[in-house]
Amino acid sequence: MIRIAVIGVGGIAETHLKAYISLGDRCEIVALSDIYPQKAQALGEKYGLVCRVESDYKELLKSPDIDMVSICTPPYTHADITIDALEAGKHVLVEKPMASSLEECDRMLEAARKSGKILSVVGQNRFNDSIQKLKQVLDSGMLGKVVHAQIESYWWRGYVYYDLWWRGTWEKEGGGCTLNHAVHHIDMFQWMMGMPEKVQAVMSNTSHDNAEVEDLSIAILTYPNGALGQITSSVVHHGQEQQLIFQTEKARVSAPWKLYASLSKENGFP
Repeated sequence: MIRIAVIGVGGIAETHLKAYISLGDRCEIVALSDIYPQKAQALGEKYGLVCRVESDYKELLKSPDIDMVSICTPPYTHADITIDALEAGKHVLVEKPMASSLEECDRMLEAARKSGKILSVVGQNRFNDSIQKLKQVLDSGMLGKVVHAQIESYWWRGYVYYDLWWRGTWEKEGGGCTLNHAVHHIDMFQWMMGMPEKVQAVMSNTSHDNAEVEDLSIAILTYPNGALGQITSSVVHHGQEQQLIFQTEKARVSAPWKLYASLSKENGFP
């Protein structure tokens, strides 16, 4: 039985709680922590949990009866809490984005290596059926090489989205639509395409003067085999659409699942 503490009880914490509760034969939620302990207490009661509540997560890390922590706090806290937890001998699942800088990510990975504990970052979309199928098709080679690929990470977030105290600032959120929304699609994109040789990108804040961070970015990626990729990250699109699209030598394939192919002898089909 894995004994789990959830640190940070904002909106995403409920997703973690529901998942752990559904795996009740394999894990148990034994503690909740938040700088507002009354919120943690209320969340525990909502889900019928009999567990410890602390305002200081470091108090939980002293407990030998905690095996793992879920970190659901704002991005700027991820590195410090993760490293503290790993050094305390706990496994860690940290919400995306992993951290606000590459330097922080490197420190987290080094702490995991030294501790011998597992550090995992939330990237649940890799496990969607359509994404798994898309990965299998691309890896099979049946469609030939990828020549062009693109991400459409189109979201809408109005002014009120940035009313939450830590959102919209470089210091606290660490970035805008690219880091906190398109991060899922960029993760899947890299998983399928590998690392690019070169990246060129531009970003802008077009519609949110109550935020410092970007609300629109566009990147062009160049790969060693000559393929090109493009990523559009947005929270200014009216109507939310997310899609990964791959143009291969023989077909167009995407997720959500769509396939456009010319099934001819010219394209290698019988």
